[in-house]
Amino acid sequence: MKKLYITLFLLAAIISVSAEIAVKSFRKLENDMTARIDAPKKDQNGDVCSIIKVVTTQTGFIWEPDGLGIVSAENKSGEYWLYVPFGAKRLTVKHSQLGILRDYMYTLPIEKACVYEMQLTTGKVTVIIEETIESQWLIVSPTPEDAAVYINDEYKENGAYSAKIKPGKYSYRVEAPLYHTDAGVVEVVDAKKTVEVTLKPAFGYLNISTSPEQGAKIVMDGKPLTQTTPAKTEALSSGEHTIQVLKDMYKPTIQKVIVNDGQTTSVNLTMQANFAELSVTVPANATVFLNNSTKGKGNWQGRLGAGIYTVEARMEKHTTAKQDIELTAGDNKTIILSPLPIYGSLDLISKPLDAKITIDGKEYGSTPNTINKLLIGDYTVSLSKTGYATVNRTVTIAEGKNTELNEILSNGRPISINSTPSGTDLYIDNQHVGLTPYSGSLSFGSHTIRIEQGNKKAEKIVEIIQSGGETNFNMSFGLISFTETVKSVSFEMVAVKGGTFLMGSNEGEDDEKPVHSVTVSDFYIGKTEVTQALWVAVMGNNPSNKKGDKFPVENVSWNDCQQFITRLNQLNSKKYRLPTEAEWEYAAGGGASNRTKWAGTNDENSLRNFALFSSNSGRETQQVTNKQPNALGIYDMSGNVWEWCLDLHGSYPITTLNNPTGSSTGSYRVIRGGSWDSYSQRCRSTFRNPSSPSNFSNSIGFRLVLVP
Repeated sequence: MKKLYITLFLLAAIISVSAEIAVKSFRKLENDMTARIDAPKKDQNGDVCSIIKVVTTQTGFIWEPDGLGIVSAENKSGEYWLYVPFGAKRLTVKHSQLGILRDYMYTLPIEKACVYEMQLTTGKVTVIIEETIESQWLIVSPTPEDAAVYINDEYKENGAYSAKIKPGKYSYRVEAPLYHTDAGVVEVVDAKKTVEVTLKPAFGYLNISTSPEQGAKIVMDGKPLTQTTPAKTEALSSGEHTIQVLKDMYKPTIQKVIVNDGQTTSVNLTMQANFAELSVTVPANATVFLNNSTKGKGNWQGRLGAGIYTVEARMEKHTTAKQDIELTAGDNKTIILSPLPIYGSLDLISKPLDAKITIDGKEYGSTPNTINKLLIGDYTVSLSKTGYATVNRTVTIAEGKNTELNEILSNGRPISINSTPSGTDLYIDNQHVGLTPYSGSLSFGSHTIRIEQGNKKAEKIVEIIQSGGETNFNMSFGLISFTETVKSVSFEMVAVKGGTFLMGSNEGEDDEKPVHSVTVSDFYIGKTEVTQALWVAVMGNNPSNKKGDKFPVENVSWNDCQQFITRLNQLNSKKYRLPTEAEWEYAAGGGASNRTKWAGTNDENSLRNFALFSSNSGRETQQVTNKQPNALGIYDMSGNVWEWCLDLHGSYPITTLNNPTGSSTGSYRVIRGGSWDSYSQRCRSTFRNPSSPSNFSNSIGFRLVLVP
């Protein structure tokens, strides 16, 4: 008789209660029209009630309101609807098993005809029937970890298996690819049973190499591998496998090999060569071609398959050397190819004779001369003689032909001399040659030209060179102010005679120190700041805040000024630019002597006569000639608008300088002179203000400089 191992115990029916009531959330449902339209109810005063929709999965609640009462409580699916008068403040919720939520205060005011949602969280009333079945745990732990586990020939899962089962005997089986299957019987009685199964490998590995060279492609059992020799394969099933190796210039090689359980087997496949070796010897500048395909310049060697090949050596200005060759597998051959040069000749003649001959940088004696055996092609020929202009020509040498080059060398160049004013007496090398303007010719070398008018003289030394250099000369007795017109808009440029002055101030800001000696050359500077009329004529727009043709242009950055100057120079073919800080300060202070602290004055009390600044501006710009000019006849170098300078901002040096152009490093440019918004000290001629070149405002403008 079989022994019964299963006992069923029906223990009890148990009621489980979790006694807790709480409000999870309370909110107003703005779009819910139930209280107003779908199901309205009125309170004892005739007002439409609000509805509190109490969301809960439990039933059996008792609702106790505050003194205003509850008009109605309705049990809906999943929730209760409580109709309450507006102004209700609190609610007590009772349940016979869940407990009491006492005096919950509404977190929002209860208004008329509105809908609110109250979500309750509560415990549950449940009935639990408990029963037990006699069982025990069975655990099967396989290696490898993803092996498949079978119990009583039924697949359970891959990897470790555990389950509660009835006492008894059970068969198990563990399987995994590339492993031998393991199976057995286990008996489960009255304690947890663990079976650990380690499968034995049914695979091995191959180390594959090739000779005489590695780098062969591998095909395993008809499937290409991604590896090349030498290589170790991934796990292969135990037993026989077929290896094939493939490599250019070698015949395919096949070999069978046995893979043993858990072992790594090394196998080397010897490949049979299927190529010939060819060496081609040529001159260093020759290019080797094989069947019309370029192989490179100079000697070449390589492997080739069996066949017939056309080998060429090509070289500029030479005949092509060519040879056909037949190769079979295993050959090792060398051929020598020598292209032959192609020549012509060149006769060179000149007036005067004895000119030095240079061809492509190499000297070939002097004229007259014949150069034989010149390779064909184009050459640059130079004929040169002291005191004469060098002649450079390109000649073409043709095969078997004689080319002639016959040249006359010039001993000077045509020149022109103009003066301001015109009609002055002109002397060249102390010889009177007439009145300006003058056109003529000067020999190569240095010459002295001089103009005279009454007791005025001006002289300069000029250099006439064979090519390049200056041939049009302008003379004057000194700088003369002038008026420029662009698209009907005129502006004046004031001539400033250069000189030496002390730049900076030891009493000013730190970046005005130290005072140092600076020399500037002659230059022209704008009589006024650039006006809006001139800006519009050049740029076609007006960025200014306060507009007017005779007002200074403002709201322009340093970068904007560069664009304006580029276009202005294209229109009048001059080289205007921004002033350097040295030029600006020299002009603002009145030149080399009798320098002033502000532009036009040393007296701060009289500054309002020369400058438009914070004390007299009315907080805006004025026309550019409203104030008095400084000693050089220049307006508004103190006040009206700040003026951009060319320089990068940096510290002053201690040494004496000649035409300085500012710091070599930094990212900020300099603005000078103060503006309508500045107090008097910032309008001083020495005051410096750094500013980003992209910065612009209605207090920043600029003026022009031209160097003669």
